[in-house]
Amino acid sequence: MEVGFIGAGKMAGILMEHIDSIDTTTITAVCDVDEDAATAAAARRDASVYTDHEVMYANEDLDAVFIAIPPFAYDDQVRLAAERGIDVFVEKPVALRPSHGAATLAAIENAEIVTGTGYVFRYDEITETALTVLEGREIATLAGRYWNGLLASPWGNELEKSGGEIVTRTTHIYDLIRYFGGAVERVFAAGSDRIDTDAVDYPDATTTTMEHENGIVSSVSSGVTSPSWTAELDIVGDDFFLQLDYVAQELSGSVDGEEIHHEQPTDRYGREVESFLEAVRRGDPTLVRSDFADALRTLSLNWTVIDAAVSGEPETVGETSRSCYDGES
Repeated sequence: MEVGFIGAGKMAGILMEHIDSIDTTTITAVCDVDEDAATAAAARRDASVYTDHEVMYANEDLDAVFIAIPPFAYDDQVRLAAERGIDVFVEKPVALRPSHGAATLAAIENAEIVTGTGYVFRYDEITETALTVLEGREIATLAGRYWNGLLASPWGNELEKSGGEIVTRTTHIYDLIRYFGGAVERVFAAGSDRIDTDAVDYPDATTTTMEHENGIVSSVSSGVTSPSWTAELDIVGDDFFLQLDYVAQELSGSVDGEEIHHEQPTDRYGREVESFLEAVRRGDPTLVRSDFADALRTLSLNWTVIDAAVSGEPETVGETSRSCYDGES
Protein backbone atom coordinates (compact mmCIF):
# COMPACT_ATOMS: atom_id res chain seq x y z
CA MET A 1 0.00 0.00 0.00
CA GLU A 2 1.35 3.41 -0.97
CA VAL A 3 0.45 6.41 1.17
CA GLY A 4 1.19 10.09 0.99
CA PHE A 5 1.42 12.77 3.68
CA ILE A 6 0.24 16.35 3.67
CA GLY A 7 2.00 17.99 6.57
CA ALA A 8 5.46 17.20 7.93
CA GLY A 9 5.27 18.63 11.44
CA LYS A 10 5.29 17.01 14.87
CA MET A 11 1.98 15.16 14.58
CA ALA A 12 2.72 13.98 11.06
CA GLY A 13 6.08 12.68 12.30
CA ILE A 14 4.39 10.56 14.98
CA LEU A 15 2.05 9.02 12.42
CA MET A 16 4.87 8.43 9.93
CA GLU A 17 6.96 6.55 12.48
CA HIS A 18 4.09 4.16 13.14
CA ILE A 19 3.55 3.57 9.43
CA ASP A 20 7.28 2.88 9.02
CA SER A 21 6.86 -0.18 11.24
CA ILE A 22 4.20 -1.71 8.96
CA ASP A 23 5.83 -3.91 6.30
CA THR A 24 2.90 -3.76 3.89
CA THR A 25 2.72 0.04 3.75
CA THR A 26 5.16 2.55 2.27
CA ILE A 27 5.22 6.34 2.49
CA THR A 28 5.96 7.37 -1.08
CA ALA A 29 5.27 11.12 -1.00
CA VAL A 30 5.46 13.96 1.52
CA CYS A 31 3.96 17.41 0.95
CA ASP A 32 4.40 20.51 3.10
CA VAL A 33 4.44 24.24 2.36
CA ASP A 34 7.75 24.20 4.21
CA GLU A 35 9.95 22.45 1.65
CA ASP A 36 12.75 21.86 4.16
CA ALA A 37 10.35 20.03 6.51
CA ALA A 38 8.97 17.93 3.66
CA THR A 39 12.49 17.11 2.45
CA ALA A 40 13.66 16.06 5.91
CA ALA A 41 10.71 13.71 6.38
CA ALA A 42 10.91 12.31 2.84
CA ALA A 43 14.65 11.69 2.87
CA ARG A 44 14.34 9.12 5.66
CA ARG A 45 11.87 7.18 3.53
CA ASP A 46 13.12 7.72 0.00
CA ALA A 47 9.84 9.47 -0.74
CA SER A 48 9.06 12.21 -3.25
CA VAL A 49 8.87 15.80 -2.02
CA TYR A 50 6.09 18.28 -2.81
CA THR A 51 5.02 21.73 -1.66
CA ASP A 52 1.69 21.62 -3.52
CA HIS A 53 -0.81 18.86 -2.69
CA GLU A 54 -2.54 19.17 -6.09
CA VAL A 55 0.74 18.35 -7.83
CA MET A 56 1.27 15.41 -5.48
CA TYR A 57 -2.18 14.03 -6.25
CA ALA A 58 -1.54 14.42 -9.99
CA ASN A 59 1.86 12.71 -9.91
CA GLU A 60 1.38 9.92 -7.37
CA ASP A 61 -0.74 6.77 -7.42
CA LEU A 62 -1.77 6.78 -3.76
CA ASP A 63 -3.93 4.26 -1.94
CA ALA A 64 -4.37 6.62 1.01
CA VAL A 65 -3.26 10.01 2.27
CA PHE A 66 -2.67 11.23 5.82
CA ILE A 67 -3.36 14.92 6.45
CA ALA A 68 -1.83 16.48 9.57
CA ILE A 69 -1.82 20.27 9.27
CA PRO A 70 -2.92 23.20 11.48
CA PRO A 71 -6.66 23.94 11.52
CA PHE A 72 -6.26 27.23 9.62
CA ALA A 73 -4.43 25.46 6.76
CA TYR A 74 -7.35 23.26 5.69
CA ASP A 75 -8.59 24.05 2.21
CA ASP A 76 -9.36 21.46 -0.48
CA GLN A 77 -6.87 18.77 0.58
CA VAL A 78 -9.52 16.24 1.65
CA ARG A 79 -12.03 17.08 -1.08
CA LEU A 80 -9.51 16.61 -3.88
CA ALA A 81 -8.42 13.27 -2.43
CA ALA A 82 -12.05 12.14 -2.26
CA GLU A 83 -12.64 13.15 -5.87
CA ARG A 84 -9.71 10.93 -6.87
CA GLY A 85 -10.98 8.00 -4.81
CA ILE A 86 -8.09 8.22 -2.32
CA ASP A 87 -8.93 7.13 1.22
CA VAL A 88 -8.09 9.80 3.80
CA PHE A 89 -6.95 10.00 7.40
CA VAL A 90 -7.36 13.50 8.85
CA GLU A 91 -5.81 14.61 12.12
CA LYS A 92 -8.20 16.33 14.49
CA PRO A 93 -9.74 18.83 14.20
CA VAL A 94 -10.91 17.91 10.69
CA ALA A 95 -11.63 21.56 9.87
CA LEU A 96 -11.33 24.91 11.60
CA ARG A 97 -15.11 25.33 11.76
CA PRO A 98 -18.01 22.95 11.15
CA SER A 99 -19.24 25.01 8.19
CA HIS A 100 -15.82 24.60 6.55
CA GLY A 101 -16.12 20.81 6.80
CA ALA A 102 -19.63 20.53 5.34
CA ALA A 103 -18.60 20.64 1.66
CA THR A 104 -15.75 18.27 2.39
CA LEU A 105 -18.14 15.79 3.98
CA ALA A 106 -20.40 15.96 0.92
CA ALA A 107 -17.45 15.06 -1.32
CA ILE A 108 -16.49 12.17 0.98
CA GLU A 109 -20.00 10.75 0.99
CA ASN A 110 -20.30 11.11 -2.77
CA ALA A 111 -17.00 9.27 -3.34
CA GLU A 112 -17.72 6.63 -0.65
CA ILE A 113 -14.09 6.61 0.48
CA VAL A 114 -12.82 5.34 3.82
CA THR A 115 -11.94 8.07 6.30
CA GLY A 116 -10.27 8.07 9.70
CA THR A 117 -9.57 10.86 12.16
CA GLY A 118 -7.23 11.53 15.07
CA TYR A 119 -9.52 10.97 18.06
CA VAL A 120 -6.92 8.65 19.45
CA PHE A 121 -8.34 8.12 22.97
CA ARG A 122 -11.01 5.89 21.40
CA TYR A 123 -8.21 3.39 20.72
CA ASP A 124 -6.97 3.13 24.32
CA GLU A 125 -7.48 -0.20 26.03
CA ILE A 126 -9.00 1.58 29.04
CA THR A 127 -11.71 2.86 26.68
CA GLU A 128 -12.39 -0.65 25.45
CA THR A 129 -12.48 -2.04 28.99
CA ALA A 130 -14.89 0.68 30.11
CA LEU A 131 -17.21 -0.05 27.18
CA THR A 132 -17.26 -3.72 28.21
CA VAL A 133 -18.01 -2.85 31.86
CA LEU A 134 -20.77 -0.45 30.81
CA GLU A 135 -22.55 -2.86 28.49
CA GLY A 136 -26.20 -3.08 29.57
CA ARG A 137 -25.77 -0.47 32.32
CA GLU A 138 -27.41 2.94 32.58
CA ILE A 139 -25.13 6.00 32.77
CA ALA A 140 -26.29 8.93 34.89
CA THR A 141 -23.50 11.42 34.34
CA LEU A 142 -20.00 11.92 32.95
CA ALA A 143 -17.38 14.46 34.04
CA GLY A 144 -14.16 15.13 32.14
CA ARG A 145 -11.18 17.43 32.43
CA TYR A 146 -8.26 18.38 30.25
CA TRP A 147 -5.70 20.64 31.92
CA ASN A 148 -2.35 21.58 30.44
CA GLY A 149 -0.09 24.53 29.74
CA LEU A 150 -0.17 26.84 26.74
CA LEU A 151 -0.01 25.26 23.30
CA ALA A 152 3.50 25.04 21.88
CA SER A 153 2.65 26.48 18.45
CA PRO A 154 2.08 30.26 18.24
CA TRP A 155 -1.00 29.76 16.08
CA GLY A 156 -2.49 27.72 18.90
CA ASN A 157 -2.89 30.89 20.92
CA GLU A 158 -5.16 32.48 18.29
CA LEU A 159 -8.80 31.44 18.19
CA GLU A 160 -9.25 32.24 14.50
CA LYS A 161 -6.32 30.02 13.55
CA SER A 162 -6.77 27.09 15.92
CA GLY A 163 -10.17 27.19 17.61
CA GLY A 164 -8.24 27.53 20.85
CA GLU A 165 -7.84 24.99 23.63
CA ILE A 166 -11.35 23.57 23.15
CA VAL A 167 -10.86 22.64 19.49
CA THR A 168 -7.22 21.57 19.59
CA ARG A 169 -6.88 19.59 22.83
CA THR A 170 -9.92 19.36 25.10
CA THR A 171 -11.76 18.16 22.00
CA HIS A 172 -10.47 14.68 22.96
CA ILE A 173 -12.56 14.76 26.15
CA TYR A 174 -15.61 16.16 24.41
CA ASP A 175 -15.27 13.35 21.89
CA LEU A 176 -15.21 10.76 24.69
CA ILE A 177 -18.27 12.41 26.23
CA ARG A 178 -20.07 11.78 22.93
CA TYR A 179 -18.57 8.30 22.53
CA PHE A 180 -19.81 7.08 25.92
CA GLY A 181 -22.80 9.35 26.51
CA GLY A 182 -24.33 9.84 23.08
CA ALA A 183 -25.28 13.00 21.20
CA VAL A 184 -25.33 16.29 23.10
CA GLU A 185 -28.40 18.49 22.71
CA ARG A 186 -27.80 21.63 24.80
CA VAL A 187 -24.71 23.34 26.18
CA PHE A 188 -24.15 25.75 29.07
CA ALA A 189 -20.64 27.16 29.45
CA ALA A 190 -18.53 29.83 31.13
CA GLY A 191 -14.98 31.01 30.55
CA SER A 192 -12.35 32.68 32.71
CA ASP A 193 -9.69 35.27 31.81
CA ARG A 194 -7.82 35.51 35.11
CA ILE A 195 -4.45 34.06 34.11
CA ASP A 196 -2.23 34.34 30.99
CA THR A 197 -4.72 36.67 29.35
CA ASP A 198 -1.95 38.28 27.30
CA ALA A 199 -0.76 34.96 25.92
CA VAL A 200 -4.04 33.78 24.39
CA ASP A 201 -7.02 35.54 22.83
CA TYR A 202 -9.53 33.07 24.28
CA PRO A 203 -10.46 32.06 27.87
CA ASP A 204 -7.66 30.52 29.93
CA ALA A 205 -10.22 28.17 31.52
CA THR A 206 -13.67 26.93 30.51
CA THR A 207 -16.31 24.85 32.27
CA THR A 208 -19.23 23.26 30.45
CA THR A 209 -22.45 21.47 31.40
CA MET A 210 -24.25 19.47 28.73
CA GLU A 211 -27.66 17.85 28.30
CA HIS A 212 -27.66 14.76 26.09
CA GLU A 213 -30.51 13.69 23.85
CA ASN A 214 -30.94 10.51 25.92
CA GLY A 215 -31.23 12.38 29.24
CA ILE A 216 -27.65 11.96 30.44
CA VAL A 217 -25.96 15.09 31.83
CA SER A 218 -22.22 15.71 31.58
CA SER A 219 -19.55 18.30 32.30
CA VAL A 220 -16.07 19.19 31.09
CA SER A 221 -13.43 21.59 32.40
CA SER A 222 -10.33 22.74 30.57
CA GLY A 223 -7.47 25.13 31.16
CA VAL A 224 -4.15 26.27 29.71
CA THR A 225 -2.30 27.30 32.90
CA SER A 226 -1.50 23.94 34.49
CA PRO A 227 2.15 22.89 34.96
CA SER A 228 1.21 19.28 34.24
CA TRP A 229 -1.04 17.36 31.86
CA THR A 230 -4.36 15.95 33.06
CA ALA A 231 -6.77 14.10 30.77
CA GLU A 232 -9.46 12.21 32.66
CA LEU A 233 -13.06 11.07 32.39
CA ASP A 234 -15.37 9.95 35.21
CA ILE A 235 -18.49 7.91 34.49
CA VAL A 236 -21.20 7.30 37.11
CA GLY A 237 -24.33 5.21 36.82
CA ASP A 238 -26.29 2.25 38.13
CA ASP A 239 -24.11 0.94 40.98
CA PHE A 240 -20.82 1.82 39.29
CA PHE A 241 -18.17 4.52 39.13
CA LEU A 242 -15.33 4.52 36.61
CA GLN A 243 -12.37 6.87 36.33
CA LEU A 244 -10.35 6.77 33.11
CA ASP A 245 -6.92 8.40 33.31
CA TYR A 246 -5.56 8.89 29.79
CA VAL A 247 -2.17 10.16 30.97
CA ALA A 248 -1.40 7.14 33.17
CA GLN A 249 -3.60 4.91 30.97
CA GLU A 250 -5.32 3.47 34.03
CA LEU A 251 -8.93 2.56 34.71
CA SER A 252 -10.19 2.40 38.30
CA GLY A 253 -13.46 2.54 40.18
CA SER A 254 -16.18 0.42 41.70
CA VAL A 255 -18.68 -1.91 40.01
CA ASP A 256 -21.42 -3.70 41.96
CA GLY A 257 -19.57 -3.04 45.20
CA GLU A 258 -16.22 -4.40 43.99
CA GLU A 259 -13.16 -2.21 43.48
CA ILE A 260 -11.48 -2.47 40.08
CA HIS A 261 -8.14 -1.22 38.82
CA HIS A 262 -6.54 -1.83 35.42
CA GLU A 263 -3.21 -0.51 34.19
CA GLN A 264 -3.43 -0.79 30.42
CA PRO A 265 -0.57 0.92 28.57
CA THR A 266 -1.54 1.24 24.91
CA ASP A 267 0.23 2.28 21.73
CA ARG A 268 -2.81 4.42 20.92
CA TYR A 269 -1.33 5.98 17.79
CA GLY A 270 -0.18 2.62 16.48
CA ARG A 271 -3.63 1.12 16.92
CA GLU A 272 -5.25 4.16 15.32
CA VAL A 273 -3.00 3.97 12.24
CA GLU A 274 -3.29 0.20 11.88
CA SER A 275 -7.09 0.30 12.16
CA PHE A 276 -7.34 2.89 9.41
CA LEU A 277 -4.94 1.08 7.08
CA GLU A 278 -6.75 -2.21 7.64
CA ALA A 279 -10.03 -0.47 6.85
CA VAL A 280 -8.48 0.77 3.60
CA ARG A 281 -7.19 -2.70 2.71
CA ARG A 282 -10.56 -4.32 3.32
CA GLY A 283 -12.68 -1.43 2.13
CA ASP A 284 -14.45 -1.68 5.48
CA PRO A 285 -15.06 1.69 7.19
CA THR A 286 -16.52 0.00 10.29
CA LEU A 287 -12.96 -0.79 11.43
CA VAL A 288 -12.43 2.94 12.06
CA ARG A 289 -13.66 4.26 15.42
CA SER A 290 -14.02 7.90 14.33
CA ASP A 291 -14.65 8.81 10.70
CA PHE A 292 -14.83 12.29 9.20
CA ALA A 293 -18.58 12.66 9.72
CA ASP A 294 -18.34 11.72 13.39
CA ALA A 295 -15.34 13.98 13.98
CA LEU A 296 -17.29 16.85 12.41
CA ARG A 297 -20.02 16.33 15.02
CA THR A 298 -17.41 16.63 17.77
CA LEU A 299 -16.14 19.83 16.13
CA SER A 300 -19.69 21.18 16.08
CA LEU A 301 -19.98 20.49 19.81
CA ASN A 302 -16.64 22.25 20.41
CA TRP A 303 -17.76 25.45 18.71
CA THR A 304 -21.11 25.31 20.47
CA VAL A 305 -19.18 25.31 23.76
CA ILE A 306 -17.13 28.32 22.62
CA ASP A 307 -20.27 30.23 21.64
CA ALA A 308 -22.05 29.37 24.89
CA ALA A 309 -19.07 30.52 26.98
CA VAL A 310 -19.08 33.87 25.21
CA SER A 311 -22.83 34.49 25.05
CA GLY A 312 -23.57 33.31 28.58
CA GLU A 313 -26.67 31.66 27.18
CA PRO A 314 -27.53 27.99 26.50
CA GLU A 315 -26.68 26.93 22.96
CA THR A 316 -28.18 24.08 20.93
CA VAL A 317 -25.71 21.77 19.24
CA GLY A 318 -26.14 21.64 15.49
CA GLU A 319 -26.98 25.27 15.02
CA THR A 320 -24.49 27.22 12.90
CA SER A 321 -21.77 28.62 15.15
CA ARG A 322 -22.35 32.32 15.49
CA SER A 323 -18.68 33.07 16.11
CA CYS A 324 -19.66 35.73 18.61
CA TYR A 325 -16.23 35.69 20.25
CA ASP A 326 -14.79 39.18 19.86
CA GLY A 327 -11.17 38.11 19.84
CA GLU A 328 -10.25 39.89 23.07
CA SER A 329 -9.26 38.19 26.31
